[in-house]
Amino acid sequence: MSTSPSTEHHNAFNALRIGAASAVIFSHHFHITGTRPPAWLHSDMVGGVAVMTFFTVSGYLVTLSWLRDPRVLAFVAKRLLRLWPGMLVAILADVLLFGPMFTTLPLREFWTHPATLEHWRNLLLVDAYVNLPGVFPANPLAGLMNGPLWTIPMELMCYGVLAAAGVLGVMRRRVFACLATLGYLAFFLVMRNADLTGTMRHWLEYPAYFACGGLIALFRDVFLLHARRLVLAVIPLAAALFFGAKLEHSAGLLLLPPLLVYWGTRRAPVFSWLHRAGDPSYGIYVLGCPIQQVVQAVCPQLPFLASLSLALILAWSAGYASWHLVEAPALRLKRMLGRAGPPDLPSRVAV
Repeated sequence: MSTSPSTEHHNAFNALRIGAASAVIFSHHFHITGTRPPAWLHSDMVGGVAVMTFFTVSGYLVTLSWLRDPRVLAFVAKRLLRLWPGMLVAILADVLLFGPMFTTLPLREFWTHPATLEHWRNLLLVDAYVNLPGVFPANPLAGLMNGPLWTIPMELMCYGVLAAAGVLGVMRRRVFACLATLGYLAFFLVMRNADLTGTMRHWLEYPAYFACGGLIALFRDVFLLHARRLVLAVIPLAAALFFGAKLEHSAGLLLLPPLLVYWGTRRAPVFSWLHRAGDPSYGIYVLGCPIQQVVQAVCPQLPFLASLSLALILAWSAGYASWHLVEAPALRLKRMLGRAGPPDLPSRVAV
C-alpha cells in the first residue's frame, strides 16, 4: 500500500513527537522542581516511554529514508541537517543566554571555564556535556543545564549503524536486513534485557526500539495492511508479559513499536494542520530542560502544575521558533542532495 503525496502529510508522526517531547518535560519537572510525584505515578517511566517513542519513530522514518535514497553521503548529510542546526540553537542558548543570566560566576570566567568550553563539544554529536559552571545554584538540580542531550549521540549511533549496514549491502535484500535486525533484538532480549539482568542499559535498549521501527519500515506495505489486527493481537500478549510474567521491558518492546507506528500512520485533518505549523519537537526536546531550570529559578514558589504549564508554553514557543528560523531552512538544503528511488516511500515528515 503506497502512500500518495497528496495524503501522506496527514499522518500523526509530528503529533507523536510533540507529545513525546512534552512528556519528557513533564517527567523531568518533578526532579527540576524537587517535587515528589504521586505514589501511583512512575514519572521516570513516562520519560522513558517518551524517549522510546522518539527512537521507534526515528527508526521507522529514517529507514524509509534510506530505502528511498540509499546513497551513504546523501544519507549522512540529511541526518546531520536534521540534528546539527537544532543542537546549535540549544548550545548557543545554553552558553550565550541562559548560562550568563543564571551563573554565579563572572561572565569572563564563565565563558572561559573548562566546563563551558566542553559544552561546545555537544556540537560534535558524539558525547553529551549537560552541566555548566555555577548555573541555577538554588535549584534542586544545581549546575544542570541540558540533561536530555545525552540521547543525541545514541541517536547518531543508530544512524551510523544503519548507514554501515547499507554500505555493507545488508539493506539491499530485505531478508538480510530482517535477519540482522532480528539477530540484534534476540541478543538484546536474551543477554541485555533489564527483565533478566535487573539493569537497564539505555545504549542497548533505546537502539532496540530504533531497530523495531526499522524492521516495521522494511515491511511497511504489509504492516499498514494488517496494522490494526496486529496491534489488537499483540495487546493481550504484552499485557500478559507485563502484568503476569512481570517482564515489563519485554512487553514494552513487543507492544510500543507497532502501536506507535500504527498511530503515526493514522490520518486526520488536524494532523495536516500540525504539519503546516511545523515540527517543533526537536527544539522542545533540546531547549526544554534549560527553560524548566529558568522557570524554577525565577518562580520557585509556583505550584507544580502552574510551573509545568509555563515551562511547556515557553518550550513549545522556543521549539516553533527554532523550527521556523533555523531547522526548516536548514532542511531545505536537502534539495541540493538530489533524490533517488521511488518517490512514494517515505512519509512527508521531517526526518
